[in-house]
Amino acid sequence: MSSNPILEVDRLVAGYGQTRVVHGLSLEVRQGGVTALLGANGAGKTTLMKTLCGLLPVQGGALRFLGEDIGRSTADKRVLSGLVLVPEGRMVFPTLSVHENLRLGGINQRARPRLRQNIERVFDIFPRLRERSSQQAMTLSGGEQQMLAIGRGLMAEPKLMLLDEPTLGLAPVMALEIFALVRRLTAEGLTLLLAEQDVHRTLDVATHAYVVENGRVAAEGPAAEIAGDPRIRQAYLGL
Repeated sequence: MSSNPILEVDRLVAGYGQTRVVHGLSLEVRQGGVTALLGANGAGKTTLMKTLCGLLPVQGGALRFLGEDIGRSTADKRVLSGLVLVPEGRMVFPTLSVHENLRLGGINQRARPRLRQNIERVFDIFPRLRERSSQQAMTLSGGEQQMLAIGRGLMAEPKLMLLDEPTLGLAPVMALEIFALVRRLTAEGLTLLLAEQDVHRTLDVATHAYVVENGRVAAEGPAAEIAGDPRIRQAYLGL
């Protein structure tokens, strides 16, 4: 990984109350491209994502984003700085329209002046959302809701987008669309940290990969090396 780190996680400890899930985990996300976060259900990926974006407290270790210590920053301040989570399960506002969901994504002080332009950009990326602009989010298909969740994240003008299980529960054809979108966004310069169960396709789009097991990094390296290492494939990825 040649470019500068945009996110540095140093011996992070995190969890839920007295229950620790992440145990001294360290990783870096470098500017540009996709860093993959792989591991079985329960490995600690979602807990890590929630801690990175400020939904869970840092219980130990350090977080630095763009060189600044963000370990005590609130979630909204992290969004303002450009660290944006698209959560597992989509979590759109079901009774609000597509357009209203997108507007809420762009309310931070940095992005708000370009609200209209950013909505147009999202509609250009997701033409189906333009067609359904006035529909309530709960009337969308699962794939369309995932588009809306990603579009809402883009409205915040992220410098680093955290994508947590974006293809979970989607039909195969829609999952392929999500991976195509990942390629498009990185080609446009966005940096992504992607947690995914589809190991093959994730390693195919990623530049670097971390394998998480029991809240710790079990293996890491260039994605192509992780994909080609039979020991890692068998021991951690079930391949």
